[in-house]
Amino acid sequence: MLFRIIILSLCLVTVVSNYFVYTSNINQLSLLSDAGNDAFLLKDDEIKKINYKYPSLAINSVPILTYLSRYDTNKNNFLDAINKLEKSMTQNPYNLYTFYLISRNYIYLNDYYNAERYLETLFNLSPKIESSSSLYFFVLGKNKKIEKLKTFSDKILDIQSINIWSFYLSAIKTNIQDKNDTIFYNAILEEFQKKF
Repeated sequence: MLFRIIILSLCLVTVVSNYFVYTSNINQLSLLSDAGNDAFLLKDDEIKKINYKYPSLAINSVPILTYLSRYDTNKNNFLDAINKLEKSMTQNPYNLYTFYLISRNYIYLNDYYNAERYLETLFNLSPKIESSSSLYFFVLGKNKKIEKLKTFSDKILDIQSINIWSFYLSAIKTNIQDKNDTIFYNAILEEFQKKF
């Protein structure tokens, strides 16, 4: 009798677990498709039904909360999005997409200091990603960090993206304070013209 109860309990747990996995996979497909197409096709009631705790990561290891945060950002609920993204970081603290989205939400709030923190991590991990590196240089320009910008001259020389270079040059140009800054800017501009 006890054996049957144990087997029945295990079967019930397995069925419930499989149901959660099945619904999670369906939700993931919708969320991944939305993110890939920059769309927001799920309705509010569908979003509320998504159980982001089981499993917490999508099939590509991006936390489901990261994808759900996009909907908050789209509704200008930037603090709600940041809250979801911070929780996402506990689920996967190495996900670059989460870092990128949280930095964008801070930019929407005109909090360039916090945006810089996350973008700096992204830049140090992957300096050749156009979207995040360009945004990082824009933020450094907004924060008037010309000395920090200068320290990236060696890294920028290895980057083959005209967009990243353009943001880098723009950030330096708008923050020139003295003759040394002008000399540095002209030297970097010359490297840009040789490269592109």
